[in-house]
Amino acid sequence: MSAFERGCPQIDLNLSARTKDLRRGVTLAFRPPPAVLEKAGNFIERLARVASEQYCYRPEELHVTVLAVISGTESWRKGMRELPACRAVIQKVLSQCRPFKIHFQGVTASPGAVMIQGFPAGDALEKMRHQLRTAFAKNGLGDRLDRRYKITAAHMTILRFCRPGTDGKRLAAWLAENRNENFGEMEVSLLQLVWGDWYASANVVRTLQEFRLLEPVD
Repeated sequence: MSAFERGCPQIDLNLSARTKDLRRGVTLAFRPPPAVLEKAGNFIERLARVASEQYCYRPEELHVTVLAVISGTESWRKGMRELPACRAVIQKVLSQCRPFKIHFQGVTASPGAVMIQGFPAGDALEKMRHQLRTAFAKNGLGDRLDRRYKITAAHMTILRFCRPGTDGKRLAAWLAENRNENFGEMEVSLLQLVWGDWYASANVVRTLQEFRLLEPVD
């Protein structure tokens, strides 16, 4: 927030020429349901009026990343050779994981982005990530995970800065006013393995495989 107020957010220079950005990757993620998307979409519309010069995500692009399987780089094709092995590991781990709930409440920010916060009920998501990382390591695939950073949160990015010009103090004040916006809850029962660009652009992303979590036995 201090970066916003000083008028010096972290600007992503690739956003001004996304068609020339060749970075691609594969992530394991889940998407919010229509009710959450509707609330998020309304919020993004209001946010866009405060920061109209910046890049706002479309509701259909919103997602929570569980794990970056093949990090987004220009040399992504090399990593795709190991995709079948990665799929097998993910399938085996997720077949033993049960659905869990997550509540989307409030917004937060980094110097370069604004995000909707997600709060999983219990530690199911944390355990899932740990089990996946452990299984990848046991199968000799652990070195390709978390190359950007180790994912621990459950957020959805809704805005990135692509150029100067936004009134940072106004944006910071608006975010503070809307800090605790409620976006609703979902049960996560389906995860997707997706290929796409750095920004999960709707016209680029392709779903490679879906994984349904273990349903509880009555």
